[in-house]
Amino acid sequence: MKLSKKLMAGFTALLLSSSVFALDWSGINTDELYNEYTGKINSGLNDFAEQLAIAVPQAATQQNVWADAYIGKLFPSVPCHLGGGFNVGLTHIDTSGLAKAASVLNIDGIEDSYFLPVFTADIRLGGIFLPFDFGLTVMKTGTISTDKIGGCDLGVDFLTIGADFRYAVIDGGLVMPKLSVGAGYFYNQGKFTADSSYANTSIEYKVQTLYASVQLSKKFLFITPFVGLRGLVSNCENSWDWEITNDTVKNLSKSYTAEGKVETDSFDFNAIQPQFYFGCGINFFVVQATASITCDLRHISDSGLWSGALSLRLVM
Repeated sequence: MKLSKKLMAGFTALLLSSSVFALDWSGINTDELYNEYTGKINSGLNDFAEQLAIAVPQAATQQNVWADAYIGKLFPSVPCHLGGGFNVGLTHIDTSGLAKAASVLNIDGIEDSYFLPVFTADIRLGGIFLPFDFGLTVMKTGTISTDKIGGCDLGVDFLTIGADFRYAVIDGGLVMPKLSVGAGYFYNQGKFTADSSYANTSIEYKVQTLYASVQLSKKFLFITPFVGLRGLVSNCENSWDWEITNDTVKNLSKSYTAEGKVETDSFDFNAIQPQFYFGCGINFFVVQATASITCDLRHISDSGLWSGALSLRLVM
């Protein structure tokens, strides 16, 4: 009998330990149990908000990347040097925190990582007299929702506005490559949402990014390979919240909600994100296609933070 009691106690403990990360809403009838699970939800959403603070700047700065380190003067020059087109980019983002919180909320189907899509339009103008060029980038989408995956809807919407300038240290020529140094600014805001018939959660972000860059390129016939380095600093205000939406769940005596925020008071120059980027441009008369890859040297090992982008532009 004693042995049977010990076996039963051990089996009960095993069952309890195996259900730590899967919340059974029907079992929430005490404040202690609620506090235990809300801690897991809040921790996961806080982790994801921190990941957004480093991934969003990377997604932004890979936009408006031109193969030529310097496009030439707008005036005086024949033809004048300008161009514009569209960019499509993907940034690998760690969503394990969001997946952990969603799992506790009984929102299924969220993966531990995704590729964040970014679509932008851009224009770049050569400088007047001096060897500068200037770029502008803008993008706004509505909510992009996934199909139903395991009872979950994941939605994303975002806005990007950016500007930069580059100064040609070496203009380039028949033998010499082009070498430029530059600086830029991006403003990003957006929202992630995850919903099911049981609950919902959302994460809103507002991130401002300053960066400096150096780029080297050399044209060979119609192909222009390039390589560059950037240093990023950001100012973020990322907020999250969640709630239970199903009032018919058993044993729920009150509404459950929570909210939180991850933010920095100013641009943190002690937390520079160094980026290495490279790629190649291909010219077809006045059409230029550019492919690039960007790696965050500080977060590639822990967060797997890297990006890829393609652009298609008309150039003069």
